[in-house]
Amino acid sequence: MSHKLVFIVPTTAVAVDAVTSLRAMGLTEDELSLVADKVIELDSLPDAGEFENDVVPGVMRGASFGGATGLLAGLGAAALAGPGIVVGGAALALATAGGATFGVLASAIMGSSLPDSRLEEYQGALERGELLLIAEVEEDKIDETTTALTAAHPEVKFAGDIDLVPPVI
Repeated sequence: MSHKLVFIVPTTAVAVDAVTSLRAMGLTEDELSLVADKVIELDSLPDAGEFENDVVPGVMRGASFGGATGLLAGLGAAALAGPGIVVGGAALALATAGGATFGVLASAIMGSSLPDSRLEEYQGALERGELLLIAEVEEDKIDETTTALTAAHPEVKFAGDIDLVPPVI
């Protein structure tokens, strides 16, 4: 299972060196993301990728809440149906799928204009002008990657792991 490790990098110059080190360790462009304040130019560095906005976490929340709402609406309709009307499992599945679909679409639209909620705890670093370097590594490479990067670049701080499940609110 892969983990998304977050490193706080003080300057763009250090970020260039850190990205070069991670690439030398075998990480690809798809496994690296760099998040910075809007005023910092990142021409030769990896872009923010999925962390550019809140679409991915929003879709995850929307699918779960929309599906649950659709299921409850289907159960409510079944309970309110007259005694001669039978609501089967297909109707409940359809209500659940419809709710999940609506939740995904609504959340994706709203999330496209919001900052990524998984990065809220690092907002202070971004406001100070620091950068977030996010590296996706396999579980068995976490210690090796963090140790090698922080040893080669002592000014880079390991800040943790991004949760795969986004915050609810």
